[in-house]
Amino acid sequence: MIGLLALGLGGCASMSNDASEESFESVARFVGTLPCIDCRIIRADLTLHRDPETGRPDKYFLQQTHVDAIGGDFTSTQWGDWRLMSTGESVYYHIESQASPIVLRVEEEGQRLGWVADRELSNMSASYELMRTEPLR
Repeated sequence: MIGLLALGLGGCASMSNDASEESFESVARFVGTLPCIDCRIIRADLTLHRDPETGRPDKYFLQQTHVDAIGGDFTSTQWGDWRLMSTGESVYYHIESQASPIVLRVEEEGQRLGWVADRELSNMSASYELMRTEPLR
């Protein structure tokens, strides 16, 4: 996906992949919007899977609809691995995207994922976020 995110989180270190003592959901789904260089906006539907026994990040599934793209709207799907990252103060989900990584900050006790801007897209004034919703069954 052109221009989705090409960023570096220099201060981030990978977190331990061990599950915390707290309970976890093996499937979590988030929907919302992400920025786009060659279209107006990307409508995103992200499903994150964790290992049901350990709680470690496992796979993701991401469906993106590019709105008002050159040639019209189009939808793409990708899947792969994701991992947790931390700066000490914040926790991030690092999505291994086909084009470039997508980094989302965990906010509101896991109910919202906030897009972490990169240099190329940092001039955009809109707020991009994904909100937790019920997983598809």
